[in-house]
Amino acid sequence: SMSAPMVGGWENPIRPLYEIKVAGEKLKSFVDPQHDVTAADVRLAHREGFVSVEHLKRYTTLGMANDQGKMGNIIGLALMAEALGKEIPEVGTTTFRPPYTPVSIGALCGRNSGSHFRPLRRTPMHDWNLDHGATMTDAGLWQRPWYFARDGETITEAYIREATTTRSAVGLCDVTSLGKIAVQGPDATEFLNRVYTNPFAKLPIGKARYGIMLRDDGLVMDDGTTWRLSETEYFMTTTTAHAGKVMVWLEELLQVRWPDLKVHVTSVSDQWAGCAVAGPKSRACLAACVEDPAVMKNDVLPFMGVIETTLKGGTPCRIARISFSGEMAFEVYVPSDYAPAMMQILWDEAQPLQGCLYGTEALGTLRIEKGHVTGAELDGRVNIDDAGLGKMASDKKSYVGDTLRKRPEMLREDRPRLVGIFPKDRQQTFNGGALLCKADTVSGFGEGWITGVTHSPELGHWIGIGFVSGGHEAWAGQTLVAADPLRKGNVDVEVVSPHMVDPGGERMHG
Repeated sequence: SMSAPMVGGWENPIRPLYEIKVAGEKLKSFVDPQHDVTAADVRLAHREGFVSVEHLKRYTTLGMANDQGKMGNIIGLALMAEALGKEIPEVGTTTFRPPYTPVSIGALCGRNSGSHFRPLRRTPMHDWNLDHGATMTDAGLWQRPWYFARDGETITEAYIREATTTRSAVGLCDVTSLGKIAVQGPDATEFLNRVYTNPFAKLPIGKARYGIMLRDDGLVMDDGTTWRLSETEYFMTTTTAHAGKVMVWLEELLQVRWPDLKVHVTSVSDQWAGCAVAGPKSRACLAACVEDPAVMKNDVLPFMGVIETTLKGGTPCRIARISFSGEMAFEVYVPSDYAPAMMQILWDEAQPLQGCLYGTEALGTLRIEKGHVTGAELDGRVNIDDAGLGKMASDKKSYVGDTLRKRPEMLREDRPRLVGIFPKDRQQTFNGGALLCKADTVSGFGEGWITGVTHSPELGHWIGIGFVSGGHEAWAGQTLVAADPLRKGNVDVEVVSPHMVDPGGERMHG
């Protein structure tokens, strides 16, 4: 009978082939193709005395690539065994690293374990807000009060009450999450004048100015107020969303583009806590909170004025008369450690005036009514004219983005411009994110989109803010459709000026 055939089907067994011998120095015989380890490297290791497998591995990097030795380790160990005159098992093997068999990428995707390295940021009055009934919401990494519900109130009832109270009496809002940057140095004024589109060269000490900064491509990067505290020091605020981006940008400009300017920028977001005090009774409220009520008078602290003073009990503070809500309003900043004390002082005086605390939901209502923009509008696709702020672009100086702001695409008359949106039937509501289409073509990209919606206590019906090609003048008296195929059908809307409440601004200047 025939003996069983040898493996491989030939008369001779398969022999291990550990090396293709090469002649001469120029040619190489590779052992580990990933880390370019050659047979000569293994023999060199032997001559140098690195004969232990763990030494061989580290001396030659054999098997240290991402295959962890699957391709070359056995060959390398065989060559070392040959050089030592031993069998491979005597030489030993290195520690095998998992995986031993191929693993799918899907198996390596770890489970989602929360926020990873993203820090949760809480304002210094976080606990105070919770103690006073706040429901929190995430604003980027920050937790901010969303609304302050009273017994049994829904979020809708709460934000409408908060917005109504702020417009009729006074409201307090934690604004600590805004980015805050100290801009200091003899060239600080020149620096700000180059960064912002509007003039900063003649901003007096003790005044704040609303500023807009563009990216190099002429689109809006961020907006905020900057306060002049002294000849050489300014206090800049940015939006919550873009605080980090603006800080990095200012540092880059000073280090790379204008290293000759003598300016330091320092993030002081964590050092200062802020509270907005808004509403027709805001001045009366603050006058009762500061040690010297005279500093709150209109001639001492006019619209956009800034003072450094003290609250009752000696808390140092900075107060600017600026408004996001469209009412007479102030922003009060104190060193962060004093934040709960500041909130308590303000709240003790706001309550007798029938005041309230308000969160981001009511803040959204107030700013949409007024037509003020936030990150939802300044989404990186918008230029200064689209946002309805073209008057803030100076023609008398150069600033970042001023050249590319004027390229033909930016000057098109039919670009989407900021508008207000009313439902045709005032009883109806529509969604943020809806596309605005002509009634006969409810498809494609439409004529614009909606960035924010709210019930307006002032107007008594649902309103929105968004962008429509050509702006509100182009669509006066016409009906558009707010199309939202994913959530609910189409709602007929009309396009109005974005300044839906107090367009003349009398309340802020009162």
